[in-house]
Amino acid sequence: MPGTFRLVPAREIDAEAVARLVNRAYARYRHLFAGQRTTPEELLLEAGPDARFIIVEETGRLIGSALIAPAERFIEPDMLGPSGTPRPEPAGVPKGHPWAGALYFGMAAVDDDRVNQGIGRAMVALAEEVARTEGHPAVGLGTVREFGLVPYYERLGYRVIHEADHPAGHWDFLVPHRYCELVKRV
Repeated sequence: MPGTFRLVPAREIDAEAVARLVNRAYARYRHLFAGQRTTPEELLLEAGPDARFIIVEETGRLIGSALIAPAERFIEPDMLGPSGTPRPEPAGVPKGHPWAGALYFGMAAVDDDRVNQGIGRAMVALAEEVARTEGHPAVGLGTVREFGLVPYYERLGYRVIHEADHPAGHWDFLVPHRYCELVKRV
């Protein structure tokens, strides 16, 4: 697989470059989603102080990125909304929640000219390895079913643990949509 993979603390990333990549990746869903996904400031706010990013570069060019952090921060789905979403303070994990103690994987982005070349799958695998190494029992993630990624993650061993229907207008979506939380034991 081409590219160099690094784990970088959130405070040390080039937030401008990562936000640009994330917004280009989410532009694939313009028929579903009207807004931009993030800004550099909101990227860091959403990530939180304990987050790291998987950064994938090739010849100095950013071609992939993903956020990893303790999943407790992301139990409240509004933490994951697009640019401009009011972000609540993390409230902790309800007892018995499948994300309890898990590592969260999110805001994954791969440059358009590198999609379907295994970069996303390799970022997921790296997140799972980090989870195992650091003693997290699982990796949790969230996606919108209409993005078409639920079957992709299910092929990687994730299972849907919760789905919530939302009307058009929620999170700047142009259509009704279903937010899905997934988990994989590692």
